Amino acid sequence: MKKETRRKNAEEAEAGTAAAAAATTSKLTCTTETTLNAEQMLELYRYLKLTRSVEERLVNLYRQTKVVGGVFRSLGQEATAVGTAYALEPQDFITPLIRDLGAVLVKGIRARDIFAQYMAKAWGPSGGRDLNIHFGDMEKGFIGPISHLGDMIPVMTGVLLGARLQKKDTVALAYIGDGGMSTGAFHEGLNFAAVQRLPLIVIAEYNHYAYSTPTSLQTAVKDLAEKAAGYGIPGHIVDGNDIIACYEVTKRAAEYARAGNGAVLIEAKTYRRKGHAEHDDQRYVPTDEIEYWEKQNDPVDRYEAYLIEQGTATREKLDEMAATIERELDEDVAWAESSPMPEAEQAAYGVFDNSIVPPAFRPKVLER
Repeated sequence: MKKETRRKNAEEAEAGTAAAAAATTSKLTCTTETTLNAEQMLELYRYLKLTRSVEERLVNLYRQTKVVGGVFRSLGQEATAVGTAYALEPQDFITPLIRDLGAVLVKGIRARDIFAQYMAKAWGPSGGRDLNIHFGDMEKGFIGPISHLGDMIPVMTGVLLGARLQKKDTVALAYIGDGGMSTGAFHEGLNFAAVQRLPLIVIAEYNHYAYSTPTSLQTAVKDLAEKAAGYGIPGHIVDGNDIIACYEVTKRAAEYARAGNGAVLIEAKTYRRKGHAEHDDQRYVPTDEIEYWEKQNDPVDRYEAYLIEQGTATREKLDEMAATIERELDEDVAWAESSPMPEAEQAAYGVFDNSIVPPAFRPKVLER
């Protein structure tokens, strides 16, 4: 695709208004210039579709009161997490936010484990001790997030320092929202990564709202990527709903970081089409704004149109893949629902080091 077309796509993606929708003569697709082969493009589609379908199932389980806690959807911004994570190598690490389920799935976490985790079941990754994606898997390169936004940026610098000492070829990807970039931890972590020339890629997800606060009340800059200059690192802007563009910009950033050049900041312009969580009715968002992003700039619709236009897949092929995903998720939900609830006696397992277990818990923990 010509540069002018890519620029037009990015501008329309950022607009997010009824005026932009009225000016759009055809629906957006994706960047055609890619290093992905046909098999990889279909795998990328599977992760994108899987992310949306898993979250739809979680919403249904939530409405049936089977989910403990909230459900934080990435509806409308799935391409950012999936496309960026897919650009990494197996040995690389990620630390996502609560709306980055797609990156977690790309890293190899099973959908059934996600369901069991949300339902606080014993078979879930945290054994019912925590919820949603508040868990990790070091072997898969997944560092679990915490609720304190921005704090995982300095954590990832520690991961990368450790990898450097062990002479490992590791790049790390850390996600942050436009609101999370206002925290001191974000600044401290990114500044340290820049000074130490650590191979850290920070994905700044500009989804227009931090809970109910618009980005214009979070920062005075027009583009979040402008902040990169203050750290002396490259800053890039990408259409966050163009999954191909997300993949390509992250792949180039990973190559740059892996070569010893240091950190990179990537701003993905996208949109959060649902409230902060399922309990948030989003009354603070103009209706026409949501309609534009849903009807004209949906990442799944765009990628499907792209795959069909490029001859990579037919509508029938994509429908078949979607049906397969739904059948697999039927089994995954059933598996998670069949899991027992955790035993109360095991509540302290995996929480305390045996050498420093409080007396009240010592018999239970040391018997394990």
